[in-house]
Amino acid sequence: MRIPTLPLALAACLVVEAAQAHAHLEKSTPADGSTLTAAPATLELTFSEPARLTALSIRRDEGAEQAVRVLPTAAERTQRVALPALAAGTYTFTWRVLAADGHVSSGVVRFTIAASAR
Repeated sequence: MRIPTLPLALAACLVVEAAQAHAHLEKSTPADGSTLTAAPATLELTFSEPARLTALSIRRDEGAEQAVRVLPTAAERTQRVALPALAAGTYTFTWRVLAADGHVSSGVVRFTIAASAR
């Protein structure tokens, strides 16, 4: 009996690809691209696998980027970071994580805090 090699080779490629997957951001709170009516107290990042947050910076509008110094130390699927008081404006958070498999992933989350009505 002859076993077809092409289906076996394709299956092996899929297994290797899955084993080399990086932690990717599945969702954030606040959501990327959202507009809020109030400043959030925390930033929550949920990844596809446990990861340790190794860097996080924040930038308001076109201002200077500032590093967030106090980060969680455990590798978790969901990372929560307390935020300073945020004024109205558009914020960009740049993050970097280290997954358990040693791969580094990074990305950005942007959201806007609308100016309150007077």
